[in-house]
Amino acid sequence: MKTIIAPTDFTASSISAVNYAADLSVALNAKLILLNLVQVPMVAAEIPVAETVFEDMVSMAEKDLDNIVLQLTARTKGVIDIEKKILMGTVAAGIKEISDLYKPFAIVMGIKPGKSIDRILLGSSTLSSVKHNSYPVLIIPENVRFKGIHKIGLACDLQNVLETVPFHLLNEWMSVFNPALDIIHINKNEHDFKSPDIGESISLQNHLSKFKPSFHFITGTNLSVRLNDYAMQQNLDLLIVFPRKHGFLSIFDKKHSNEIVVNNKIAVLAMHNY
Repeated sequence: MKTIIAPTDFTASSISAVNYAADLSVALNAKLILLNLVQVPMVAAEIPVAETVFEDMVSMAEKDLDNIVLQLTARTKGVIDIEKKILMGTVAAGIKEISDLYKPFAIVMGIKPGKSIDRILLGSSTLSSVKHNSYPVLIIPENVRFKGIHKIGLACDLQNVLETVPFHLLNEWMSVFNPALDIIHINKNEHDFKSPDIGESISLQNHLSKFKPSFHFITGTNLSVRLNDYAMQQNLDLLIVFPRKHGFLSIFDKKHSNEIVVNNKIAVLAMHNY
């Protein structure tokens, strides 16, 4: 059985993502794990935090999670297994701990529209999870609902395809949903496609040929906006990106990679080739 992990801090954007995760779990007949991280209060080292403070924080989190479980059970008509987890510590560490234990099909996280990365669920820890978690991280803009996954866009810059594209994960997602696949070649300059790019493109086509992908090219100076516009115009249900050291694509810096996530109006799935 597949497992979906949905971290929540009980904000509207995270609840929106939890609802998406529940509907996705129904479609996959997957187990859903709701995760809340209780943050240790920032206090001076010489001032101890009373044990009752932690107990109260955990108690409140349990009540909030219980309410969400009741709502999701009604939403899903009780057809999926829903489990709740509460951990102490940082968000990134907690997500990694649970992920290593359950090896999820996806970690579903929410996002509030805006220009600042601070608007992402649970602060910059979401971006950290996107970059460093070895399991797929599915980022859901606020108010986006799961309506099935019928068409996927795969953003690729044709740089080291075999080393950066996690074909095993991509094949799993494609096999589960059997969607139409758009491979979107990204480049700042339309005249800048070189001979190595052709070889990388052929390699990508060979690995994904059974899914009969269509190929598209996006060029320009503001590629994050162009990519988002394309996703909306083509009615994509999901945009897949492959995180790297400095950004989702080698031609994107950190700022523009953030913009793909923060300003997008569809779900974005980040996959690592680990």
